[in-house]
Amino acid sequence: MRFAQAFLFLLLVSATSVADDKPIANTIGMKLVRIEPGEFMMGTGGAPPKTREEWNDRDWDESPAHKVKITGAYFLGATEVTNAQYEQFDPEHKKLRGKHGVGKSDDEPVVMVTWQQAVDFCKWLSKKEGKTYRLPTEAEWEYACRAGTTTPYSTGEKLTPEQANFGISADKKKIATVKVGSYPANPWGLHDMHGNVAEWCHDWYGPYEAKEQTDPVGRSDGWARVTRGWSYLSASHKLGAVRYARSANRSGQLPEDANRLTGFRVVQADPPTTKPLPVEEPPLHQQKVKQGPPPKDGPDLSKPYFADLSKGMPPAKDLWGPIFGYWNHFGAITVCPNGDVLAVWYTTDQEEGRECAQAACRLRAGSTQFDPPSFFFGTPDCNTHAPVLLSDGKKLYHFFTQSFAGWDDSADCLRTSDDSGATWSKPRIILTREDPRRMSQPCSAFVAKNGKLVLAVDGDFGHRDERIMTSDDGGKTWIVGTGDLLKAAGKYAIHPAVVQRDDGAYLAFLRGPDPMPAFASKDEGDTWEPVSTPFPGISVGQKAAALKLASGTLLLVSFDNKKQLGLGGAYAALSFDDGKTWPHVRKVEGPSGYMSLAQAPNGLIYHLGPSGGAPVRCVAYNEAWLKEGKPIK
Repeated sequence: MRFAQAFLFLLLVSATSVADDKPIANTIGMKLVRIEPGEFMMGTGGAPPKTREEWNDRDWDESPAHKVKITGAYFLGATEVTNAQYEQFDPEHKKLRGKHGVGKSDDEPVVMVTWQQAVDFCKWLSKKEGKTYRLPTEAEWEYACRAGTTTPYSTGEKLTPEQANFGISADKKKIATVKVGSYPANPWGLHDMHGNVAEWCHDWYGPYEAKEQTDPVGRSDGWARVTRGWSYLSASHKLGAVRYARSANRSGQLPEDANRLTGFRVVQADPPTTKPLPVEEPPLHQQKVKQGPPPKDGPDLSKPYFADLSKGMPPAKDLWGPIFGYWNHFGAITVCPNGDVLAVWYTTDQEEGRECAQAACRLRAGSTQFDPPSFFFGTPDCNTHAPVLLSDGKKLYHFFTQSFAGWDDSADCLRTSDDSGATWSKPRIILTREDPRRMSQPCSAFVAKNGKLVLAVDGDFGHRDERIMTSDDGGKTWIVGTGDLLKAAGKYAIHPAVVQRDDGAYLAFLRGPDPMPAFASKDEGDTWEPVSTPFPGISVGQKAAALKLASGTLLLVSFDNKKQLGLGGAYAALSFDDGKTWPHVRKVEGPSGYMSLAQAPNGLIYHLGPSGGAPVRCVAYNEAWLKEGKPIK
């Protein structure tokens, strides 16, 4: 079979070698290799993987494999752009050398550059040289990386630490960036196409189409720019980082994300004149979204009401990207300005995996069943963790992270919607990995009485702290509070569920040992004072949620794991005096795991609780149903 595929490939290819094996050099010492026109099969597989074994070999976004024609010759950098070369354009960049222990020397690849900075370097070089320099298209990059091969790597079926830098040396020691050209070139004379640093490409990231394409340039728009080649960064997949260094593997980053693992190489050639593919069709939860005020009718608020809305929410078990059937966890729920309910959670094979993305279901106003789940958001090969949703009655806010070390080493991000989630703004980084007080996953959010947006966030690198972020300009700029909830607790207490009391203080409930840790802050998160609670602590795989209801009542949902309250499982508790007493506590069947709450204008409360390998669950109830609960014994 392999022989037949290779023979077919040779029939397709019109040119499989460079015209001249001697690279040319430009005035800044950059060597470039001439790549001749030709044809190749881009991607792998005819359809997304359906089993774990298939997913081990390839990602869903590499299919369908399709024939691509490259009609013009181009010169491609024999190596990634180095620090010394880039800093002739931007001398200030030298201050960033060595951050995170990478990119120290003149001859190491430049990192800590945005996509636009890479484009601007090409413009500067074009003016300097009198020739057009640019980033390679994704197709040009894969064509050159394959260099006439049809195997997973240009080296064949395997790639070894002697052949490329994918984070480990031949003696199994961890390494970071190395001098460009330290490893053997591929058959066309190009170094480090596998590993060392990821490389910005021209294209917006988007799904492939099955049809044959000529000089493709990607989609017309998107939120991530393609990166290729992987890097020295480790990966949680059982095959390790080498899986992501394959010729066909597709990665990406937010264009503004200047980070320690992404650099670039240049093309010297006029750009293709091909029109980009249109933006892909929106997912189901963004289709046919009605605009207008939310309905105010609903179940009689004076009578207890409870409904299980979970039917149809769990993804099918045989899905392997971008939605996964195995692990769906960490929920967020909100009521949109039009009255629809939007439920989101992260979907993955494992929590720390590169594949971690987010899925969503929409419960349309007046309906009693959510739409089937569809893809919500994710950046390819970048752990897109911890969704938090918030509505201020006019605008939706979606918080999440872009993480390099599981859910840590994170950039906190935000995107917004002004039409109840029918369309979304491009994501924007609101707290970078380089910030001295960088944080990790968002946990909860609310709009304060003074109009500020309040976001509770876990600390980066092993939950080193727990803090509050606030914004008084609609999310444009953010301040990280100086008060550390973890330090205030004096013990491991994470995942703050935060609300605002009637006196204006912020009130936070956390996961931790008995009794449930709780703290109040009267200065917007700069200092915290302990608050007593009668509730048991919760542990791994669980997150409480809290919500101030329209009536002014405080609602807390959490877990009675050891039946200390005589309930077991998830429970809901009501307080009419901001947490001093809890006269109504009752068991809630269904939700588990990382829970979230939202209330609609008609008074219904939505309670979401996806839990890892368990089905995604959502229930709805009203305050009258909660008031049937009894006081804690």
